[in-house]
Amino acid sequence: MNYQHIPVLLDEVLTLLEPQPGQNFVDATLGGGGYTEALLELCAPSGKVLSIDLDKVALKNAEKVSAKHKDRLILVHGNFRDIAQHIRHNEFNNIAGIVADIGLSSFQLDESGRGISFQKHEPLDMRFDQSSQDPNSEFILNKHSTPELAKIFTEYGEEKYSHKIADHIVKARAEAPIKYTTDLNELIKSALPKPVQHKWQDTARRIYQALRIEVNHELANLERFLPDAFNLLAPNGRLVIVTFHSLEDRIVKNYFKSLAKGCVCPLEFPICKCGQTPQGKILTKKAIMASESEQEMNSRSKSAKLRAVQKI
Repeated sequence: MNYQHIPVLLDEVLTLLEPQPGQNFVDATLGGGGYTEALLELCAPSGKVLSIDLDKVALKNAEKVSAKHKDRLILVHGNFRDIAQHIRHNEFNNIAGIVADIGLSSFQLDESGRGISFQKHEPLDMRFDQSSQDPNSEFILNKHSTPELAKIFTEYGEEKYSHKIADHIVKARAEAPIKYTTDLNELIKSALPKPVQHKWQDTARRIYQALRIEVNHELANLERFLPDAFNLLAPNGRLVIVTFHSLEDRIVKNYFKSLAKGCVCPLEFPICKCGQTPQGKILTKKAIMASESEQEMNSRSKSAKLRAVQKI
């Protein structure tokens, strides 16, 4: 399979990372390899890039890039949350910058056959790493209770009709197991009040997002990744993160703010007693969005938000 993915906000990512010849970088979410290939070109002739992905198809696709750049690209099969372990194992040092695109690739949505998108008839799986023993979305839909499903839909999908949909799923699976995206789509549609059934696709996007986040532990992974990635940077190194929904962006925004915060003593203290100094400098006063021209060329860039911080 050809792993296609258009890198989002590529120019902005490169501007913020400022890659120079001889520097080392980490692409924590390889995907289609757009960031990786651009970084390899700009840090040549001696700079290296270590690229991580859970999806073996992405790694296989990147072998042609690896062949082109010989020993300057290190490909790692694993989760970006384990970045510290991957860096230690590969003895990869002096990291000038780390980039992570937390969104899905076009391949995962359109061609992976994993039921990540509601727009195709596919088995309900949603695991990024299909060699994983973690429960897939079919297991969750058929085994979780109504309160458990409703909690997933509410917390990760911010869905108004979470409980109605969860209750509908639990009742329906008693008659027949839920195996395919089309099964789930019909249940979502029929669970909604009639006046809003024509908007079922908006609800489906939120339900599928929630299931995908639950299956792949996406928010917990991001929360674990951020401090480890920042700590791995060399002095003045930069961490650049691209997210695609508000839950992820909020985590990144709040973590970066905590890095840039100095004294946390109560206001009534006449002098600082905590001794806390800023660890990072925020490089993006507000999230950077894709330009109108990029959004026209790549509709999936519309929801992208980029934030960056520099290690002090």
